Amino acid sequence: MSSVFPRNLFYVPEISRNDEQVIIEGQEARHISKVLRYNVGDVITVANGTGARCNCEIVQITKNNVTAEIIDQKKVSIPLIKKVMAFGAIKTRDRLEFAIEKAVELGAWEICIFDSDHSERSRINEERVHTQIISAFKQSCRYFLPKLIIKDSLESVLAQYRDYKPRIAYVGDDVQSETPGELDDPLNLLLVGPEGGFSDREVELCKKSNAQFIDLGKNRLRAETAVAAFLSYYLHSG
Repeated sequence: MSSVFPRNLFYVPEISRNDEQVIIEGQEARHISKVLRYNVGDVITVANGTGARCNCEIVQITKNNVTAEIIDQKKVSIPLIKKVMAFGAIKTRDRLEFAIEKAVELGAWEICIFDSDHSERSRINEERVHTQIISAFKQSCRYFLPKLIIKDSLESVLAQYRDYKPRIAYVGDDVQSETPGELDDPLNLLLVGPEGGFSDREVELCKKSNAQFIDLGKNRLRAETAVAAFLSYYLHSG
């Protein structure tokens, strides 16, 4: 299988190594046949989000399904270095979706959205967010689909990822921040606060968790910009 990015990537979670065919259903099938107007005999690329990607030849198109025979398949290993992107809930939908999109494109293993002390409490539409993650996964041609985790506090985030090395984007005179370097730890938790930043209480929690405080630069960043900036420092790690 060529390492060149495919023109279009389709998400089919049911692919297994022993399959000879894949059946694409629902919205993905309609996108292939109705929007992109692929025909029988055309070759498409599908991925299952857990490390497998296949080139397939379309053999049948019906109203709701597309059936394709697998030509070749590539399976990649789970990355040795994982980056979880955890950020305080962003109330404005387009800014939240920007943060999610960039987190996926920049290699987040999981995306965790949590209510912080300074967050404006908002109800997360998990179905919509999951759809956004799939869209960004396909656009960026990733092999692994990031999971979505929703938490109600920073405490619950730190408990969820107790085996991860926490790194917190922080601006403050009371803590000596460091410039980012290469990631050496296999499990990494990147933390970004909401608009208004982390509370003093949350900063103390991070200190007790032996978090590394990271300086993202001299300018104050919006939360969604900080998500992209933080992950971009570690783009080649993992």
